[in-house]
Amino acid sequence: MRVINHYSHISFVHTRLTNIVHKDSFIHKIKKSVGNYIGGAFEESFYEDYDYPEPSPVRALFDWIVFSGGVSVSDLQEENGDLIDDWGNVIDRPNISLISGVEQMAAFGLWFIDSELGIMGSAADEHYDEKRINPNGWTEASVIDHRAECLLNSYQALFYVERLLGNVDLSEEEAKRIATFDFAQLGKQGANKRHAPMRALQGWTLERYRAGSWPSANQAAHELMSAVMDHGRTINAVLLPSNAQRTIAAWINKASS
Repeated sequence: MRVINHYSHISFVHTRLTNIVHKDSFIHKIKKSVGNYIGGAFEESFYEDYDYPEPSPVRALFDWIVFSGGVSVSDLQEENGDLIDDWGNVIDRPNISLISGVEQMAAFGLWFIDSELGIMGSAADEHYDEKRINPNGWTEASVIDHRAECLLNSYQALFYVERLLGNVDLSEEEAKRIATFDFAQLGKQGANKRHAPMRALQGWTLERYRAGSWPSANQAAHELMSAVMDHGRTINAVLLPSNAQRTIAAWINKASS
């Protein structure tokens, strides 16, 4: 039986997309954030809400880009206005630039490989028991299906990158599809997904605050800061040391007012 080396395909498409999201580009600083945001916008509820055709997040992103430009930098900003890079650092405003549709599409394709492809586990034989189940509880068939889907999505992203670069005209069917759906609502769903971890951290913090007794919000924030930052890292809600105490105090003051 012929064996397909999917790793060579991963390397190929990853290299092609990285030529656009290269290490010196602005989009490279936020490529994971872009992918997370778009992935949140195109969860299953999107297809239910808009009666969109079969789940195809990459095609949906292409439609969104053509319709209204897709994701904007403002969509990715924190609720306090900061833009955080993928390593948890605040990006200085003079260093912030626009992100094109091509860059968004390439970042989304890379997200499927870098962030999604391996979440169910490895495809290597040594990671499965005699029942072909891995330590995460997934069957080998489920893992292979998931990895194949991620790889196909990344290839589809590369295809649409080439279309956007080549300014290929929309087909009549594509034009009708894009005109049918209200993509303006996508930002709300993506934003809710993006800010969910920080809102969860805020709720966790307020529970700790209400369980104690402090003379002021600032004192509470000072004493809770270390525990809040540690917990935040476990749920992908990163508070920077430079503004953590101020943020926590603001949460407490708002909840107490």
